[in-house]
Amino acid sequence: MNPNIATVLSGESQWCVVTGDCLNILTELPERCFDCIVTDPPYGTRTDQRDEWMPGEFANVMPLVLPQIHRVAKSDGAFYCFTSWTMMADWLLRYQTYFKLQNIIVWDKTRHSGCFSRNSWQFTWEGIFFGLKGSRPIRKYQPDVLRSAERGKRLPMQKPVDIVVPMLDASTDVGQLILDPFCGSGTTGVAAIRLSRRFIGIEIDPGYADIARKRIDAAARQGRLEL
Repeated sequence: MNPNIATVLSGESQWCVVTGDCLNILTELPERCFDCIVTDPPYGTRTDQRDEWMPGEFANVMPLVLPQIHRVAKSDGAFYCFTSWTMMADWLLRYQTYFKLQNIIVWDKTRHSGCFSRNSWQFTWEGIFFGLKGSRPIRKYQPDVLRSAERGKRLPMQKPVDIVVPMLDASTDVGQLILDPFCGSGTTGVAAIRLSRRFIGIEIDPGYADIARKRIDAAARQGRLEL
C-alpha cells in the first residue's frame, strides 16, 4: 500500500493524492474503509488504454471500477457519481447492481455547456447518482437540484466546489474519510478539507494530480477561504 494512503487511513495525516490507475490502487485498499465516495468518472472520450479492455464502448470504466468502490465503501457508505445524459441509461443499471439508488441529483449550471448543434437543445444540467451501500441517514437535508455557474479553470470538465460541499454535508461527519478515485484537479479534496473531512484521491494523469495537490494544500492552509 502507498505509504501516503496508509497515513491518511491511520489518521496521521488529513489527505493525500496518489498518482496511478485507480483500478490498480483500489485493490490495495482495505475493505469497508470509506464513509463516502464522490467522483466524476471519464466518459465520452476514447483512449487506447480503455479500448483494450472495453472494445466498442466510450471509455466505460464503470463495470471495472464499481466492484472495487463497493468493496472499499463502509457498510453504510454513500456514493455520489457525476454522469451525463448520454451515459445515464447504461450507467444506471450498472450503478444499481452495487448501490441502492436514493436520488438522481440535478446540477443546474444556470448556463448552457457549449452545445451549438442546430438539432439539439442547449445542455444546461448534469446528473449525479446518489446511492448507498446500506443505510445512512442524511445529516443535512438538501434539495435535489443544486445550482452553480462556476466554471472550471484547471480542467475542461472540472466540477465546482460548491456542488460537492452539499454532498459531503449531507452524507458525512467531521473527520470521516472521503475517496475520489478519478480525482482530476482535486475539487472533491478541496471540499473535503474545507469541511474538516479526511480525503484520499487517485489520479492517473501526473499533471492533474500535481494540480490537485496544490489546490488541496492551499485549502488546508487557508481553511475556508474561497479559492
